[in-house]
Amino acid sequence: MATPPPASSRLRPSSPVRRWLPAIAMLLLSFISYVDRSVLSILSPTILADLHLSAQQYGEAILVFSLCYMAANPIWGWVMDRKGLFWTCFAAVGLWSLASGSHAMMTGLLTMSVFRGVLGFGEGATFPAGLKTVSEALPAEQRSFGLALAYSGGSLGAALTPLIVTPLAIHYGWRAAFVFTAVVGALWLVLWLGLRVAGIYPPKHSQPLEDAVRPVARWNRDLFATAAIYGLGAAPLAFGLYATPLYLSRVLHVSQASLGHMLWVPPAGWEVGYLVFGRLSDLRRRRTVSRPLGVFLFLMVASFLITVVPMFTSVPVVLMLFFLEMFFAGGFVVFALADGASVQPKQNAAFLAGFSISSWALLTGLLLPWLGRLFDQKHYSATLWIVSLCPPVGVALWQLLRRAEVHQ
Repeated sequence: MATPPPASSRLRPSSPVRRWLPAIAMLLLSFISYVDRSVLSILSPTILADLHLSAQQYGEAILVFSLCYMAANPIWGWVMDRKGLFWTCFAAVGLWSLASGSHAMMTGLLTMSVFRGVLGFGEGATFPAGLKTVSEALPAEQRSFGLALAYSGGSLGAALTPLIVTPLAIHYGWRAAFVFTAVVGALWLVLWLGLRVAGIYPPKHSQPLEDAVRPVARWNRDLFATAAIYGLGAAPLAFGLYATPLYLSRVLHVSQASLGHMLWVPPAGWEVGYLVFGRLSDLRRRRTVSRPLGVFLFLMVASFLITVVPMFTSVPVVLMLFFLEMFFAGGFVVFALADGASVQPKQNAAFLAGFSISSWALLTGLLLPWLGRLFDQKHYSATLWIVSLCPPVGVALWQLLRRAEVHQ
């Protein structure tokens, strides 16, 4: 009888198709994550009116989500780096699916905040899992696009969720939309168990030789540089997701039913941004290993496009401006993590992603209640300028904190 192959070789995909399957699994994971977190923002005009909550109170509930999400990302990342990907993801998705379904029982600010907090903690596993999977399953010259593919499920989920949940909420009520999210999470868990049986996921223990010759401490200047450029550069993503429905409904008087046909547009820019900038990052890596300062400067300037939104009353034009805002913010995500991963050992990849995303969660959690208050006061231009100034601050901090040389 033939001897079975070692566990490490049996679990690591060998053919090109199998090599990309882990990234596709992470695409589905991030897709579900953003389905679950997007339902509240999409239906916020209806839910806030039904529960008699203000935009500021809504922002406070988002702050709870963001703080829990911020704390959870490095925790889940640390656990993944040490205990393995499979059961960590299984526990996280089970937890957040239960929390997402519980939103159907919201009665006010307290229950909204509690359910958002548990959801945020569970979803903190999503993007550490994506970077860790790509770092272990793909060669260096394919990792940026692999990362973009893994993370693009989030933007895809944000784009498609309005088309799915709005008709569901209109016909069966907004509470039914949250029950739907719990069912979707359960289906992913079944698929994940199927991948376990097939052996298609990154191995628990496999440290490439290239990491053994360049040990880097987990805590270093580049870790904080990546966190700064990610957190501030990607700030427009959160603003686009949470503020677009309110802006369209309050300023341009778009109905909740019509929003369901429009809100896919801004996240589509995020999706396209991930894939375009992921490809560009891989092409750039083949030519040079220099740090991407020029790319960050370009993205920084482009982030100011969103400030012209109040000049237009055309819904298609406003949607396109939010599309571009999220397109360029997606570039910050891809290049920030690609640059950070290039100077960190892969055994710390999940922690790098978790720590960086925590900075984004902290920033957006602090910003959104403030921006919600400005929305209530109809200071829309001020909110747009505040958001557009975040990327320049991130670029400045990245330039200040980073090490000058890439140690390959």
